[in-house]
Amino acid sequence: MHGLLHDRSIVLQTVLGMVVLAVCACLGLEAMEWCVILIVIGAVIALEYINSALETIVDMVSPQYSEGAKKAKDYAAAAVLVMSLAAAAVGIVIIGGKLFL
Repeated sequence: MHGLLHDRSIVLQTVLGMVVLAVCACLGLEAMEWCVILIVIGAVIALEYINSALETIVDMVSPQYSEGAKKAKDYAAAAVLVMSLAAAAVGIVIIGGKLFL
């Protein structure tokens, strides 16, 4: 819960996930489509929490600037980005299919 109160990225991903769920609720998705949507939304939010946890740990272990610490943070952020792009692609296929086919 701490992340929902104090981390903008977690709040943003959670709000976006809720918007997608609201849109999906209006479109009458099939059970399997719901499963896929829920999994990718959950994965994005979970990775955002992992990213925030890793950033906190890196800041504690390496309070001074370190190229290694920067790389660790960048890799964790990239993981969130990759999953977010995959989730967006899933959303485009499922939601777009309902809206335009």
